[in-house]
Amino acid sequence: MLDPLKLRVLRSVVETGSIRASAEALGYTPSAVSQHLSSLRRETGLELVERSGRGIVVTAHGRALAEQAGPALDALAALDRTVQDLRSGRTGSLRLGYATSVASTWIPELARDVRGRFPDLGLELVLRSCSIDDLLEDDFDVAVGETSSSPAVAEWQAQDFLEEGYVAIVGRRHPLAARQSVQLMDLAEEDWVTDDPPASPWFGRIVSACRAAGFTPCVQINPPDFSTVLGFVATGDHVTVQPSLIAQDLRADLVAVPIDSPALRRRMSVQVRRTLTGHPAARYIVRRLHEMAELRAREIDGVAHLNPPRPREQDVTTGTEGLLVPAAL
Repeated sequence: MLDPLKLRVLRSVVETGSIRASAEALGYTPSAVSQHLSSLRRETGLELVERSGRGIVVTAHGRALAEQAGPALDALAALDRTVQDLRSGRTGSLRLGYATSVASTWIPELARDVRGRFPDLGLELVLRSCSIDDLLEDDFDVAVGETSSSPAVAEWQAQDFLEEGYVAIVGRRHPLAARQSVQLMDLAEEDWVTDDPPASPWFGRIVSACRAAGFTPCVQINPPDFSTVLGFVATGDHVTVQPSLIAQDLRADLVAVPIDSPALRRRMSVQVRRTLTGHPAARYIVRRLHEMAELRAREIDGVAHLNPPRPREQDVTTGTEGLLVPAAL
């Protein structure tokens, strides 16, 4: 296969008409241009230039080769630009999985910011539980959801960015609506409604806390979506226990009451495929999640921003642990 660099030199000589002018255009020395032409002559077995007085004349073979090489060289240049765009995150695609708990409060803002920063990047948003099974089965690049207690998956790098408490959501006329806080035991005699599958690890955490408090929650209704849950709660006949973030911007007929005993907490994490930890858009997502968590920690009681790990010196230099260096974005 002919060397694209030597073909570029030949095309430059054809365009400029001289070795010296070509050397100036390419940033080479005249001797380097001559050496590339001589090497290409040996590779092709064709006379590409001829001496003419103190200068050179491109032969018919040289002109034909340069003309045919033009489209190929232009395609290679376009390919180089594509590689640079992919490296910078400007083009390509990123598949972002996210859990229900951040679907309305985080993802719209995050998606807007990512698309604004990387307008040519294809951002695919997929609603999933973002469990370990989802990470293994779905072709995600980045996943945002509740921190799993399952063993870490080798091809993923996880980072917790937020910890929060839980609230009891009740109707505005419910007797508990006027309370500053409640204990789980206060909900023992209530009819519960939840959109979490009863056997899921997320609802299992709540059930375990209730049993530790001395009762098992009576789940009367288990709809598939959160809006239906809120509809049943608004009647005043049911209650639901949800993480603090989900309780943001509730309907006017609902009240979120913090649960202070027992202390029920959960963590949120962002997971990035290790092959993409240096991807600019993935790094930007991690940084924005930390910024959003820091803001919400100031606005919502019981929410804490979890600072990212401090990067090691070699990480800052080599970028091998790009996920851990949001400040460098």
